[in-house]
Amino acid sequence: MRNNVAVMALLILGGVACSQQAKTASNAGAQAAAQEEPMFMAPDKAYQMWREKFKEVVILDLRTPGEYQSGHVKGAMNVDYYTNFEAAVQKLPKDKIYLLHCASGRRSGEATAIMRRLGYKAYNMGGFGAVKSAGFPTE
Repeated sequence: MRNNVAVMALLILGGVACSQQAKTASNAGAQAAAQEEPMFMAPDKAYQMWREKFKEVVILDLRTPGEYQSGHVKGAMNVDYYTNFEAAVQKLPKDKIYLLHCASGRRSGEATAIMRRLGYKAYNMGGFGAVKSAGFPTE
């Protein structure tokens, strides 16, 4: 009889411990999923976000100053990816949403990953041509 009671107690305690581990694993999975939002945002969707949340959204043009001068999104901030990008973005506020683009999407993809690692809410929109075609005003 004592053995049966001891076995039952162990089974109950084991079940509670396993249940807690499952809850912890489930919560960790939910947090990881929230942090792993897609890094790419289609330019047309980004344009809609920019129109709806204009004061919260900052457009970062990661091209060189020469590329930027040849045409850019009106109001975009030019942060040359090749000129100490990580140090430059650490000066930016973290309470904004950053939409990034370059000429083709390669630099902005790498920059989005860096900004995410630093705790920014950033999305890669790809290349300037696609961004321009989505409707962003340019100058």
